[in-house]
Amino acid sequence: MDYESFPELTTPHITSMSQIAAALIGVADAQDAAQEALMRAWRGWEDFREGTSVRSWLLTITVNVCRNWQAGHFGTQRRRTEPLDLDAGDAKYAPLASAGPGSIDHTEALDLRHAVTTLPDELRVIVLLRFYAGMDATEIGAALAMPPATVRTRLRRALGCLREVLGPRDQPLPPSPDPLGNDRSA
Repeated sequence: MDYESFPELTTPHITSMSQIAAALIGVADAQDAAQEALMRAWRGWEDFREGTSVRSWLLTITVNVCRNWQAGHFGTQRRRTEPLDLDAGDAKYAPLASAGPGSIDHTEALDLRHAVTTLPDELRVIVLLRFYAGMDATEIGAALAMPPATVRTRLRRALGCLREVLGPRDQPLPPSPDPLGNDRSA
């Protein structure tokens, strides 16, 4: 492929690359990881086969960069402890935190984020790519080099684990104690 077509073919996918990086390694490092993925794509542009999906190719590179990033000195601890301090006005990262601090939705988002980080790596990456980056099973399969059926199976297993951790949504909250110490049962 000629290098003149690189910007034209890759620019439409930069937002998706950033979203995937944000989901996998955190918002703070997402832009750096996406830029690293673009640099690797540029270096490998001559090897890109025409007729192959540019989007799938770029997303695969992004996932691999994020895996390397996690294995590096930042490790998984930073990803698991990073707060959801996203600007709600930034549409690029809206799926990651759309509720304001203190709201019930924000608390539920924090609970969900924590539950997702406790999943095994092979399940967590699929959940993040599907729901935070908006990829379908075919795209995830291409990015992770696995069949889409395996992606769907792991996604079902991950959702089952999340349901167990988060519990049923229809249970009422236990009564809160009266701050004045009065007995409410009378």
